[in-house]
Amino acid sequence: MSSSKLLLIVTISLGMVIVFGCSSHQPVIDTQEGMFEGADNQSEIDELFRIINQSESQKDDRAAEDEVFELLGIQKEQKEQAAVGDQATSDQQLKKEIELLEQRLADKEAEISELRTSIETKDKEIDKMESGAVRTAQPASAQITGNFKQDYQLALEEYNRRNYKKAIQMFQDLLLIDRNNSLSDNCQYWIGESYYGLGNYNQAIIEFTKVFSFARSNKMDDAQLKLGLCYWRLGDNQRAIQELERLLTDYPDSEYQAKAQQFLSRLQ
Repeated sequence: MSSSKLLLIVTISLGMVIVFGCSSHQPVIDTQEGMFEGADNQSEIDELFRIINQSESQKDDRAAEDEVFELLGIQKEQKEQAAVGDQATSDQQLKKEIELLEQRLADKEAEISELRTSIETKDKEIDKMESGAVRTAQPASAQITGNFKQDYQLALEEYNRRNYKKAIQMFQDLLLIDRNNSLSDNCQYWIGESYYGLGNYNQAIIEFTKVFSFARSNKMDDAQLKLGLCYWRLGDNQRAIQELERLLTDYPDSEYQAKAQQFLSRLQ
């Protein structure tokens, strides 16, 4: 029992003593009236006790509710903290994913830029092919017999004798006669080799690049190797490395794989 309830009961008890004490000294006027008065006093006392009990019950209920609310408040706070933590983790993960996507996008843009630069370089080389290799179309030289294979061997002999300019003219004449011949890509390749022999490496690059315009050429890996050597001769080691690495990548079965690796080991 709480102290407030005990104090209230004591107060009521003292009041009852006073009331009944006073009533015992009064003369009994009417027995029936006194009975009614006593009944009224008892009813009031019962009502007071009922109010006290109800008040105490309400206090106990409120205390229990406060305790429950307190517990719920703690749980709610914990849930809110956990939710905040989860949200923070989710935000960090999302931020990392965004940064990763941005990095991938930047890499792709750099790759596209590099490819665009490469294409522009190739376009310039093609322009040089069309305008740089200056020569006057003229009837086949006296040595051209009309037999493509035989004339090809004659031009190749001039190259082997280091008569590079004469070999160039003969190979060019053969290409004017029949560019679709099975030996035409070889003619184009040996034109590049002739310019390489003359030390004209810029023109040699143009001529070797033309070899790739022949779709089924068996001289592509040869030309790719010589492109790397031309850039090396010109002192452009970085471009030389790129061309030699392209040979290793694009022509894995080439007979020049070992030679390309040897040059790369010297340049890197």
